[in-house]
Amino acid sequence: MRAAAAALRDHGAELIFHVGDVGGRHVLDEMKEIESAFVWGDTDKDRMGLLRHAQRIGVACYGVLADVEFDGKRVAFLHGDDKKLLQRLLAEQQHDFVIWGHGLEPEDKVFGKTHVVHPGSLYGGTERSAALIDTESNVVQRVKV
Repeated sequence: MRAAAAALRDHGAELIFHVGDVGGRHVLDEMKEIESAFVWGDTDKDRMGLLRHAQRIGVACYGVLADVEFDGKRVAFLHGDDKKLLQRLLAEQQHDFVIWGHGLEPEDKVFGKTHVVHPGSLYGGTERSAALIDTESNVVQRVKV
């Protein structure tokens, strides 16, 4: 996570949003140098410990689903292991972006009015990557880590 956070900051990121499977407090520690948030993943077992640590260091926890607005764009962040939730968000067409993280390979596609983004994986995928999203221009840039 250290390399990903540094790469995103170097590319001008204003916010880091982790889409689940945080893995431990050390990951949150790497995120605290910039405004940061996360949602739970299916492997995040010590949720109370992660939540307390996140509160202490100023990293926001949104639980299972974050529904936020940036630059007038409605953005949903979720881990994506709940496929019914992911499919419902896509079917509803209420979000400009749906960003999810369960799985290993990156995705960048448009489904109806919704831009669907999977940033890739920092562990286990063919390439380690993150995504830098400009919500003003709707441009998604894959950042190799």
